[in-house]
Amino acid sequence: MTPEEKAALRDSSTLIIAAPISKSKVQPGKANYKILFLQRSRIGTSASAHVFPGGNVDKADHDPRWATLLNYKPKGPNDPPLHNAICAIREAFEESGVLVCDPPTELSNDEIRIWREKVHNDGREFYNLCTSHNLKPSVDRLTHFSSWITPPVEPKRFHTQFYLTVLPWSRDSFSDSRVFADGKETTRLDWFTPEEALEAYRKHSIQTFMPPQFVSIAHLLPFKKHEDLQQHFATREIMTIMPEFQMVSQDDNGIHLIGVLPGDEEHSVDIKKDHRHRLHITKNKKGMSVKSYIHGPNEIKARL
Repeated sequence: MTPEEKAALRDSSTLIIAAPISKSKVQPGKANYKILFLQRSRIGTSASAHVFPGGNVDKADHDPRWATLLNYKPKGPNDPPLHNAICAIREAFEESGVLVCDPPTELSNDEIRIWREKVHNDGREFYNLCTSHNLKPSVDRLTHFSSWITPPVEPKRFHTQFYLTVLPWSRDSFSDSRVFADGKETTRLDWFTPEEALEAYRKHSIQTFMPPQFVSIAHLLPFKKHEDLQQHFATREIMTIMPEFQMVSQDDNGIHLIGVLPGDEEHSVDIKKDHRHRLHITKNKKGMSVKSYIHGPNEIKARL
């Protein structure tokens, strides 16, 4: 990638929020946690898609006072900058009302609503929220999950750092009057186990998953206990993923594509012989539909 291409990428962050569920509500064979999803509005990037909270890095996320407030020290040389973690936590609060900070906030529902509006209008207000209520963004509870770059075929391109956090409190502690879609950038908020999310997508209750969200769910599926999530993903190698699309065919349903991912035998750079790591996708006027995800011997079919 040329320096010009890198400069054209918008720096952004996303937060995968896992919340434990009570033992009595855990279904056999399914996870003991739920993931927060938001449905984007019909206008803008990822229109109508179900996504994790996130957005573009704001100038306020670069404020050097964050490092002082947090006494921040990078975990390792390959960690994304602090501003990406601040962005992920800020956007999650702005878009959903979930405040990933320490200590757990005692703000009322009305106060949460007021601060969300303030932060939406001015990213600098997130620092004011934290300092005025003696809160610190819980960057230490964020695990770097993945890194995605939008392919060159798209008009708007992003370099997005995905993080994972497991909340210390249960899904049952969130009321609909406290945690809800903002009604601007997002229109609906859902909590699903990874299995429920995949099933909702198969049944079209979820209209669209973009490739990063679908692949993320696929990687969460094998883990049934929230206690295992961060330990596993904290030790996993993080690769930067930019799908390389190949056209397979075209018919009345749209253009059928293969999204070749790093490690696939047909990838241009990161090649593993006799290994498949790819998505099957159909693209039409309604958007993008992931049909299946193949990683080595495993295939997760989404829609026929």
